[in-house]
Amino acid sequence: MQKISSNDAAALLKQAGTAIRDLTRENLELKGKLEKNAHDARVVKLAREMEEKGLMDQFNLAEKVAHLRKVPNLEVTAEAVKLAAPQGQGFGGVGEVPGVGEHPFITFINTGEASEDGL
Repeated sequence: MQKISSNDAAALLKQAGTAIRDLTRENLELKGKLEKNAHDARVVKLAREMEEKGLMDQFNLAEKVAHLRKVPNLEVTAEAVKLAAPQGQGFGGVGEVPGVGEHPFITFINTGEASEDGL
């Protein structure tokens, strides 16, 4: 077994401490970047879900992403988007019920003629 002097041991410990601090700092920086990338991916996914449902349709995708990046609690917004119904879709009309035609008054307004149902 090889013996090292106390000066060599002190120098090795100093280098080891510096290396450990550098690696710890780098690890923390990489964790921060990873969390930011995961957050950004989640924001983009949420903005696309909003696009699909027609939410905030006055904004384009990039504007929605920019807005969502400023949201303090993304969990609450994600849950609200999840619960939101698709926008721009009505509940249907009389003409959409199977077996029922368009209302006679609507037919008269559109064509100027009485419908088969009579008016």
